[in-house]
Amino acid sequence: MMELLAGIALIADPVTIMWIVFGVCFGIVLGAIPGLTATMGIALMLPLAIRLATATGMAMLLAVYSGAIIGASIPAILLGIPGNPNAIATVYDGYPLTQKGRGAEALIAATVASLVGGIGSLILLAFFAPLIARFTLRFGPAERAALALVGLTIIASISGRRLVKGVLMGAFGLSLAFLGPDRITQTMRLPLPAITAGTPLAAGIQLVPALIGLFGISQALYDIDRLRSGRLSPPQVSFRGSFPKPRVFLRMWRLMIESLGIGTFIGAIPGAGASIAVFLSYQRAQRRTASSDGDTRAPELGSGVLEGVVAPEVANNACKGGALIPALSLGIPGDAATAVLLGALLIKGVVPGPTLFIDELPLVYAILFALLLANIFMVVFQLLGIRVFPKVLATPVAILLPLILVFSLLGSYAVEGRAIMAASFNMGVALLLGILGFFLKKNDYPIAPIVLGLILGDMLEQNFRRAMRLARGDYTVFLRSPIALAFLLLAVASIAYAVWSSRQAAADEKEGSGED
Repeated sequence: MMELLAGIALIADPVTIMWIVFGVCFGIVLGAIPGLTATMGIALMLPLAIRLATATGMAMLLAVYSGAIIGASIPAILLGIPGNPNAIATVYDGYPLTQKGRGAEALIAATVASLVGGIGSLILLAFFAPLIARFTLRFGPAERAALALVGLTIIASISGRRLVKGVLMGAFGLSLAFLGPDRITQTMRLPLPAITAGTPLAAGIQLVPALIGLFGISQALYDIDRLRSGRLSPPQVSFRGSFPKPRVFLRMWRLMIESLGIGTFIGAIPGAGASIAVFLSYQRAQRRTASSDGDTRAPELGSGVLEGVVAPEVANNACKGGALIPALSLGIPGDAATAVLLGALLIKGVVPGPTLFIDELPLVYAILFALLLANIFMVVFQLLGIRVFPKVLATPVAILLPLILVFSLLGSYAVEGRAIMAASFNMGVALLLGILGFFLKKNDYPIAPIVLGLILGDMLEQNFRRAMRLARGDYTVFLRSPIALAFLLLAVASIAYAVWSSRQAAADEKEGSGED
């Protein structure tokens, strides 16, 4: 009890709370700008955090982390542009809700979901951190490769009736992931290495510029085309009755608990990333809405359904607490952002790991309490901004769309910082993929499978090859691991369900057209 009070006392002073407020506001603004991630925000604030007291500096960095995660949902919902890769799934239903005039309702639902995910994962972190951390230590290369394979099977689910097109786009995303050098031997894969040597292409394509191009620039070009043809009408966001009734969230309690578990568990696996968690939770929302009460009149996910916003946002914020589990318990970062947080602790002379809960227990409690306050302030400022954020939609589209293009290109340029050549290359990648994405949208090809393939391709390849090296080429290593085998069976079941659902939807559509 004394350690708990001492930990709270480290945070509960006006100066520290002021830094938490600053961190949350900075994070929300940062997350709302496409291309600027939570990791970048924490890295920018690291020099300042080092000058502060250990608990105060960690509190500010955690506040930036929390704010950036929820801030990414703002452009995802209002503009159809994810602020970072973890907000991709939110676009699927968030943007259609905005087009229906329910953007404020979607933002509020995302905020409530973020609170559930943030507080829920914090509780799991406080009570089960050592247990979950020990379990995630069982994840070797074979288990991570199988998990990446499960993530790739989600492509079939999110493609819906466009199954063949979705698989083709996923394959294209994988091909983008394999550009650049071999990650193990560092030899060039392209047939003309002499041409690419010394150029940014030799390092492959980065995720953030690709994300900005495929979602931001392509959507802006698509809207410009619709504006030119007179088919674009700016959405009018209504604030009347914008706060969803409590029964709406009570109806989704199982989905939120499942998304909380998925986000915390995936976040606790080092190197897994929140992208898998948000798509797994979105896939779970698809199956729940498809089977709820057998109501065939219920709208499909992807057409503007609150479940499609709530599920990925719960999982996205739950990954935050999940990633801190191995970071604090084992000294192993769960993602890039927690790696920077660990660096801040090490610079301050604090060594994360099992002894942290013995030697520095007041600091652990201070971190937990700071994360709690960060989640509360995150929700407060997000709700206060609900009436401000949609004002961007009041900007004339003839001005708004060019601004989106400019900020998208600036965001892709900023990824490399001072490396002018690489930054210019990233701008070119974003523009090229944006033009490609525009033509894909016009021909009804899904975009998300490309990004999913790009994210998971590298993870799958690296871990598969490491598993093969450790097993000396014995493929049965995936069958001898209970975790890997369970993931493989889940992947097969996911593909089978997607194929069955696609055929069932086609049969229902054919039957419906026959009745007409």
